[in-house]
Formats: sequence, structure tokens, C-alpha cells
Amino acid sequence: MTGTPGPDQPRSFFDRLTEPLADRARERLNQAEDKVRASIQAEIDAVQASVRARAVQIRPSAIAFGAAVLLTFFGLALLVTASVLGLVEGGLDAWLAALLVGVALILIAGGFAAWGKARLPNPAPKVAPAPHPAGDQVHPWDN
Repeated sequence: MTGTPGPDQPRSFFDRLTEPLADRARERLNQAEDKVRASIQAEIDAVQASVRARAVQIRPSAIAFGAAVLLTFFGLALLVTASVLGLVEGGLDAWLAALLVGVALILIAGGFAAWGKARLPNPAPKVAPAPHPAGDQVHPWDN
């Protein structure tokens, strides 16, 4: 007869001896699990509070940088418009002036892209994984 004895079956000496140990072990494991869970949650809460505090400190700077980017974009758009209008005043047709300014901007953008690509760090060389010290030995679990 195997398994745990029912309510009407007598318990063996071994069952009576190990049952309190198993209950205590189960209780200790549950306590350890609760402590680990509480510790992880405390770490998550601490990181979350730190990130929130840092975000509150950084928010005004982020808004200022966003406004600066927006105003810079509009300022550059006005400078491009002014350069097109200046070429039109110089005697060129409007379409030709806009075409020349557009091509010049694309060439400048390409130059910046090439400069940025040249400044990128070289990627790390790929390293082959080290061979396992056991080599090609046959393991009992490789059937």
C-alpha cells in the first residue's frame, strides 16, 4: 500500500515522525517566499520613488529644451524662407530659388550624416564562444 494513509488507516511510525518536519519545512519555505517577495517589492518601490523624484527635478529642463527645439525649428524655417526670397529678389524665379536652397540643405544634411557616421565607435568584434572543457565526450543524458 502506497500513498498517504486515510483517516481510517493507521499512520506508520515514519509518517508520524516526518509529518511535523514536513509541515515545519513547508512553513519555513512559505516564510522565505514571503520575505523574498517583500524584499523585491521594497526594491521596486524604492526604484520607482527614485525615478519619480528625478523626473520631477528634470521636468522643467525638459520643457525648456523642448521649447528651444521648437523655436529653433521655426527660426531655421524662417531663415530658409528668407534665403529663397533673397534669391527671388536677386532675379531668379521663385521655383528655381526654392530648388537651389532645397538642394543646398540636402547636401548640408548629407555632410552632417557622413560626419556623424564617421564619429561612430567601431562595433565590438564578435568573440567565438570558448569550447567546452569536456569537448565531445558522451554524456549519459545525451541519448
